[in-house]
Amino acid sequence: MINCLLIKITQNSRGLPVRSYRTLAAEELTFGRGAECTIHLPDPRIAMHHAVIKRCDDGELHLIALNGELEIDSASRQNIELTQGTQVMVGPYQLTVEPTPPDVNLSISLALVHRLPDDFQNIKSRTHEPLPGATQFKRRLSIWMVALIALLFLVLPMAQNLIPQLHDTMAELPFGFDRVWSPGHISNAHRHFGSQCANCHQALTQQVTDQACMQCHRDTTPHITDPALQHHAFEAKRQFLGSTRCGECHREHKAPHPLTRQDNGMCVKCHGNIKSIDANTKLSDIHDFDKDHPGFKLTFKSGDNNEKIERIPQTEKARLIENSGLNFPHSQHIGKVQGPNGMRDVRELSCTTCHQSEGKEMRFKPIAYKRDCLSCHASKLEVGPANAKLNVPHGSEQNVMNTLKLFAPKAFELHSETLKTTGCAYCHVVESSVKGDALPWRIKPLQINQDWFSKARFKHASHRTQQCNSCHQVEESETSADVAMPDRDSCLRCHSGNSPKYKRIASGCMSCHDFHSVHGAVNAPISSEKLNPEELDTLLSISKQPPKE
Repeated sequence: MINCLLIKITQNSRGLPVRSYRTLAAEELTFGRGAECTIHLPDPRIAMHHAVIKRCDDGELHLIALNGELEIDSASRQNIELTQGTQVMVGPYQLTVEPTPPDVNLSISLALVHRLPDDFQNIKSRTHEPLPGATQFKRRLSIWMVALIALLFLVLPMAQNLIPQLHDTMAELPFGFDRVWSPGHISNAHRHFGSQCANCHQALTQQVTDQACMQCHRDTTPHITDPALQHHAFEAKRQFLGSTRCGECHREHKAPHPLTRQDNGMCVKCHGNIKSIDANTKLSDIHDFDKDHPGFKLTFKSGDNNEKIERIPQTEKARLIENSGLNFPHSQHIGKVQGPNGMRDVRELSCTTCHQSEGKEMRFKPIAYKRDCLSCHASKLEVGPANAKLNVPHGSEQNVMNTLKLFAPKAFELHSETLKTTGCAYCHVVESSVKGDALPWRIKPLQINQDWFSKARFKHASHRTQQCNSCHQVEESETSADVAMPDRDSCLRCHSGNSPKYKRIASGCMSCHDFHSVHGAVNAPISSEKLNPEELDTLLSISKQPPKE
């Protein structure tokens, strides 16, 4: 190890020498222009690795040339022993071995004695004078360019909007002078009238108003179904947002980005403190799907025509029972199962055997008896002995009874009881008839839920790479009352909140939720005439009449 005291000698503004001290400790001390050298000498006349100080076999410190030259008394040397008083020229630097203090092995000073020449005067003498009159030409050119820019980007667009005759003329053309004010490309939804700026920008230098949007989107459903809550929510929103415009969430001139904002900012401004919007709400404050999103709620429909709707949290597992009217075990419809034709009839069933998708979103078709059940369960509609089998139709109970009365009147009661206990009852819930009913029994109406997450948007097409049982655990399900819908924890295995995480996809509010489409349509007037202010206020705050189904 070499402990060296390095003294750098420079000159101040008055030409007096200034000494700076630094202690170095290393096995070898390298000199050079390279940044990795122990002693960095930033001069183009120095090699990247010029020389090195190291201890040789004789135990003394030597200065050894690497890629540069070393001089003593104008003589070039390759290896120089460093003793007190030795002076060596390392390129333009003079290295001098100073008296060594007691706590170091070597003390050296470095001074730049041959400075690079100053070529300023030489360069100035060879520089030509500017072209005569160039300054005036530049000034005139600048003035003409400013005038041209003002004409194209200010005067003509304003003239088109302020002069009615010019405005009407330009409206018939596929382009306009005010197109230069466009901040970006028009979205695909508005491209068919993209050249007619006045359709949206009805007032010069003003933002697009909701009235302009509603001229075309008069049949758009509202954000909130309750008119009073809709009005209150947006009035409360104005207090801390300043305005409630369609353009806050639907941003035009941003193509190819979506027209609707996809970030969570606008959603969180209300749902981050939902009590300030509706003090009686049962909703929780939400900021991020990964952090504080509550558990999912499932939509259950009951009553005549599924008019009664109840939303049950998935945490209340005891209430998650579907009364569909079917007796159906999923466990017996997955994998290898025996068909109706005996031991040799073995069939391989999967989820897609019965649940068949349709459309680009891969929504599933409703289960149909002829398509999904008949090939395996046709025998359940057969009654009577083997030599006199009678097939009854699948469908109306009245048709079943009429068939029995027509083809087996003497065995009517026997066959009817067989169907009630083992035939129709194999798949359906059978209810006894009430007093005065013409039929001895009836099939409970089917109420198969087709949309469990009515407040969310889900596409099976986006999840086609996953197996069905990744989200729907039905292999052990022994009853049709089981609800095998994925919960929040299941989604969090693949999705995160606003920010992506390891092996998880960032998912904002708009990934699953959408305005307008989740509620019933408003009875809005649809005509070719412009809306008057009263009609427009009705649309913006929602009609007082509840939406019709």
